[in-house]
Amino acid sequence: MSIPLFDCRVDPARLAALDPLWRSGALAAGPAVAALETRLSVRLDDRPVVATSDMTQALCLALRLAGVGAGDEVVTLALNCMSSNSAIAMVGAVPVWVDVDPRTTTVDLDDLAACIGPRTRAVVVYHVAGYVGDLMALRQLCHDAGLPLIEDANNALGAQWNGRPAGTFGDQAILSFYPNRQLSGIEGGAIVCRPQDADRARRLRRFGIDTARFRTADGEIDPMLDVSEIGVSASLPHVNATLALQGCDDLDERVGKNRRNVTQLRTALADVADLQFVEEVPGASNVFWVALVRSQRRDALMNRLKAAGVQCSRLHQRNDRYSGFGAITRNLPGTDLMEREMFALPAGWWLSQDDLARIVDVVRADAMGR
Repeated sequence: MSIPLFDCRVDPARLAALDPLWRSGALAAGPAVAALETRLSVRLDDRPVVATSDMTQALCLALRLAGVGAGDEVVTLALNCMSSNSAIAMVGAVPVWVDVDPRTTTVDLDDLAACIGPRTRAVVVYHVAGYVGDLMALRQLCHDAGLPLIEDANNALGAQWNGRPAGTFGDQAILSFYPNRQLSGIEGGAIVCRPQDADRARRLRRFGIDTARFRTADGEIDPMLDVSEIGVSASLPHVNATLALQGCDDLDERVGKNRRNVTQLRTALADVADLQFVEEVPGASNVFWVALVRSQRRDALMNRLKAAGVQCSRLHQRNDRYSGFGAITRNLPGTDLMEREMFALPAGWWLSQDDLARIVDVVRADAMGR
């Protein structure tokens, strides 16, 4: 049996929570949306949370809240997923590619400072695979430059910097409820925003409509209500919110298991010369969506792992390879190194001790069989 990199199965308890919904017909809207927003807000220092249909739409709205529009530049990681960076193009802006520190896969703050120019309107920093850097220094850099910071925490829910939650350092932050994230809603996302932006975000996710005033007492659309700023269709359905809400109960337990699994793998493989675990920045508490490692023999080792039924992945294709962004190429030595050497090992809460032992055995067999 193969060892999965991600476990996207929906367990019986979470499925059972949907039974009342099928009978009620409350599939598109319902109380679970607000309940999920409140539950997450409590985790994130009481900052407003606005749930959306998916993380890309959340990021589009966050960029819009930050005042980013056509022709503007947005600093962002090239080592990223299209689900993040495509939002920059969708609002008509152009990415400026920033490098990472290959030891920690976190943003290179010196390179970030060098990226800022007269057309820069925002900084979006992806916490790669749930690994976070010095978020206070990142916040200060953006503050000094007068730029809004958007934390792309789409797989970093539960991560912390010096005890403070990731997702609370930026002007906005993005969460994801895709099946392989910390909270699975099968699909969905959220904006963690400033209090002054919350009402606008809620209007924009529903075409710009103020839903509390949109209909009259008899249920008809109020002909006198103006829609002054046109938004999009990006509301989180009640079904998806219900599933994600169920995952809040054991989120900390699952994140803790991820951390223990990575520690166990790191300890067991510490003496394998050509395998380096990406380091955790002092002060950071990562959630380890996966265990990020580096090897100069990456492709051969991955082939051996896959042949033994251990799923692994290069995880991301650097986005500066895509001409559709219309961005200028920059020298990114850290990203170059990660492109050659980085890959992801399974580390999730679903792994058994036998699974972890098997991963260790395959890596050791590869090291001894060279």
